[in-house]
Formats: sequence, C-alpha cells, structure tokens
Amino acid sequence: MMDPKIATLYKKYLLGELTPQENAIFLDLLTSCDKDDLPDLEEVIALDDRSCDLGNSISDDIFYSITGEGLNPTVRPIWRRKRGLLVIAATLLLAGFVFLFSLVFKPIQREAKFTTIQYSNPTKFVKRIILLDGTHISLRQGANISILSDFAVDSLRKVKLSGEAFFEVAKNPNKAFVIVNSGDFDVRVLGTAFNLKCSAQQTHLVLNHGKVKVKHGEQHSVILPGQRVDYDVRHKQFNVTAVDTITASNWKSDFLSFNQVPLLQIVNDLNNLYPDYNLELIDSFQTKSFTGYLPASDLEKSLKILNTAFNQIIIHKK
Repeated sequence: MMDPKIATLYKKYLLGELTPQENAIFLDLLTSCDKDDLPDLEEVIALDDRSCDLGNSISDDIFYSITGEGLNPTVRPIWRRKRGLLVIAATLLLAGFVFLFSLVFKPIQREAKFTTIQYSNPTKFVKRIILLDGTHISLRQGANISILSDFAVDSLRKVKLSGEAFFEVAKNPNKAFVIVNSGDFDVRVLGTAFNLKCSAQQTHLVLNHGKVKVKHGEQHSVILPGQRVDYDVRHKQFNVTAVDTITASNWKSDFLSFNQVPLLQIVNDLNNLYPDYNLELIDSFQTKSFTGYLPASDLEKSLKILNTAFNQIIIHKK
C-alpha cells in the first residue's frame, strides 16, 4: 500500500508542481522508505486523471516500431483499383486468345506415309513369311509379294503377288485381306487358306477352306473349298472347276529336284531362308555340285541329305 504522503508528492511530481523544498523531501522519502511504501503501476496511473492524445503520427510510429506495419493502411482511389483490374482482365483475355489461336491454327501433323514392304524368294526352296496380322505365306521359288497397306491402321489388308504362293490368312471380320493388281482378277477374303498363281500367261486360284470372292472389272464369282478358278480373257468369264487341293499345293512341302547345282548356291539359298543358322560350306567342297532331291522347306532334313550324299559333314552351323 503506497504511503499517503508519498502519493501526494508523487502526484504533484507528475503534474510538475513540486517546489524545490518539496522535491528534496520527496527524494528523501523515496530513498528511505520501504519497498512496500512505493507505488505500483496501477497506483501511479491512478494518480493522474488527465487524458493523453498522442496524435496520429506518434501512434503510427509506435505501432510501426512494434509490428512493422502501418496502423492505417493506405486506401487506393477507386479509379486506380479499376485500372489495375482492367489491366489484369486484358492480360487474361489476351492469354485466352493466344490459347484459342494455338488450338484452331495448330499445324496438322501429317501421318507418315506407309512404305511398301517387299518380300522375294530368289532361292530354289520355299520361303516362309509371317505378316504382322498373323497371316502365313509360303512363297514359291522366284515369287515376289508386296505389302501395300498398313495392317494396323488401314481398313484393308492389301497385298500384290507376282508368282505363286500359298496363303493362310488370319481371320479378321473387320479387315478384308485383298490381293490386287496381281493378274487377271483380284481376290478378297476374310480368313481362309488358298493357293494362288499369278503369271503373265494365266492366273488361277485353288481354295482349301473358307470362302473367296474373285473380281474382274464388274464381274465377280464366289469360290468354295475344293474349287479352282481362272479367268477366260477371250470369253470374258470365270471358269470354276473341282480339283484336288493337296495336289495343287504340294510344291510347298514336296521334294525339289536338283541337277548339278553348285553346293555353294544351295548353301547361299539356305542361308537366305534361315539367316539365324549362318550355314558354312567347308572349303574343300566350294566347287562341288549336287544332284538329287531336297525337301522344299525342311532345313534339318536338307542338311542330313547333303551330308549323307558326300559321306561327311560338309555344312556347318556357325
């Protein structure tokens, strides 16, 4: 509890009304009194009932020194705020036009043009080919076939044949397999097996199973299993006859006749058909020839026959 005498002098001190004599008494009391006789903060504040106006500038300075921010934020004129909003809106609108322009006038990326794929069989044997759609083709000696369309993208699986080949077409109801510009007529199938021979003299097809549609100009004919078809150019009509399908395509699995054919040529043909085996003829037989029969499409049996014919192993696999 503050001493009443100290309180009276303290109030006069705060008001600046102490006389020199009272000031000396007040200092003496402060230095000689007990701690409990001194006023606390609340009692000191209560001694002065005057109001205190610091002013805006002093208040701002005090608030800024404590918080680091202004007490009264600056208010921007409404015309300046509208101008800022207009700038933002214009920027967004411009960005939108740029994006729209890029979508509308985006350069069209042209698909890469399909490149025709060629297969040929320059050997004396039968060459086996498997197309991307799973179709198996046995290509006879001297025959050539061209893949004219992209089987994965185009609506038709289109090929062209020169020579003779046996087709086992993978079934696909949504993409017909078509043989075009290959002789007297075009062939259209979905999934079937047939033998086709296309030459300058004549074109004929033998159907093993399934169904085939052949076309010449506006004329067409549907061929059934066990039938052979060719086109009579003179009478401008299709000729359809019954045949033995096995006999028509036995060339793809029958034995081939060789008469004094150089062994080096035979080995080169086998390497062409079976490149993974990398066959090599021993040096002492480089100028020798072979007369006899070899299977059209059986590598192991061909090697066995050749080695047996010369009573030793003349062809090695590297």
